[in-house]
Amino acid sequence: MPGTDARESTTPISWTRGSQDRPAPLVERVPYVELRLEHPSLEADRFGDAFFPDAIPYEFRGERRVFYWRSVLPPDGPAPADWTGVCATTHGLRALTADGTRSPPLWPQDGTTGDGAASGTDAVHEIIVDGTVAGDSTVAAVREYSPPAIAVRSADADAVSLETPAGSLSVPAGERTTVELSSRSVRSATGDETRTVTPQLRVRYPGPRTLYHPARGSDAALFPAFGLDLEALPNPVPVPTAAGELDDRGLAAALGIDLSERPYPERVLWQAVAYGAFDPHRETEPRLSQPRDDLLRLENPTT
Repeated sequence: MPGTDARESTTPISWTRGSQDRPAPLVERVPYVELRLEHPSLEADRFGDAFFPDAIPYEFRGERRVFYWRSVLPPDGPAPADWTGVCATTHGLRALTADGTRSPPLWPQDGTTGDGAASGTDAVHEIIVDGTVAGDSTVAAVREYSPPAIAVRSADADAVSLETPAGSLSVPAGERTTVELSSRSVRSATGDETRTVTPQLRVRYPGPRTLYHPARGSDAALFPAFGLDLEALPNPVPVPTAAGELDDRGLAAALGIDLSERPYPERVLWQAVAYGAFDPHRETEPRLSQPRDDLLRLENPTT
């Protein structure tokens, strides 16, 4: 890759054509529910540092979307034809099916001690203090944490039904609620101090959404195509820079993309693809493919 010069207004970035034989991304219209299990009385030990969230919810041309540009579904799981919905949490995304209860990932499934080994009551669990679905959350490290049993029973266009230690719960589409669960004792991860915490389950049910997600288990990143056609994309791309750094708005204008016609959340996706593929500090040529006309796939993302 060519180096950059702070005095240059553009930097040529070469790219390679990716494979059209990769598995197709997932595009499914399904009931979409969000869950967070928070412990607001704790002090956070760690803060998230992701530059872009994993998923962007927004509406474009009448379609209500949730766009996961990075893969967060487990590599194995039910086929989309068997999905009755999806559940998004602070710790991932899971498909819902009609054959039974689904327990969403609301906390790390394995505890670890300082040496990295799980060890009964001495295991350290990172639990959410203030959570964001598919984004950064603040966490606290504790020992002797007993996680509450929470399960999604069903989801349809009208409502989502859950089972919690506080009882059954139904949340209508377009609504949200908070359920205070029974208090429990935890021990500090760094000492013997014990304190009582009261978990809060926060449920939001927007209703049916179109889910965009890379192929299950894929290491590629998926984005809207923003009207781009790889057949017409110059190679190299003359990437506008300011003081040696990418000018993502200038790049959009140079490629004929009118960001003013796009909702603000989708502009975040443009920043993600612009920096992912055309950052002048990127060490390898981006490998791009187009699984369909309205989607762009970056096959070798750097993050």
